[in-house]
Amino acid sequence: MVECIPLPKDIAKEAPLYFKKAIDEAEDEWSQHNGKKLIDTSQKGLRNSIPKHFSYFHVEFGLNKGFVHVIDDEKQFKSNLGLNVIRGMLHLAEEDMYRRRQYDAVEVQKQAVASFSKDWEPFDWTKQLREAS
Repeated sequence: MVECIPLPKDIAKEAPLYFKKAIDEAEDEWSQHNGKKLIDTSQKGLRNSIPKHFSYFHVEFGLNKGFVHVIDDEKQFKSNLGLNVIRGMLHLAEEDMYRRRQYDAVEVQKQAVASFSKDWEPFDWTKQLREAS
């Protein structure tokens, strides 16, 4: 699953510290080895930082900085880790860990996409690519 969450610049500057702390604290729950707990992906990128076919948690801060951690025990890993870190950064209530996330009906999602596309149109930089070709 990939989620992209924009943050205010002043809060985004602190994101690496929040995520490092959260991963270090949660690591005991979903890792079985004493290997490198947190891997900085700024030098080698994500693909060159983890072995193929391993499950992992990855967080990126802009285009050139991020952290990844291999997940040894997927059953113990809480998929809401990233969202809960963001909630903490923004001082929002933590998601109920026993409640599943609710998803809108397909028609509601389609309407939301159409509305977003209309609102995004003035900012759509890909038009320039289409016009150039």
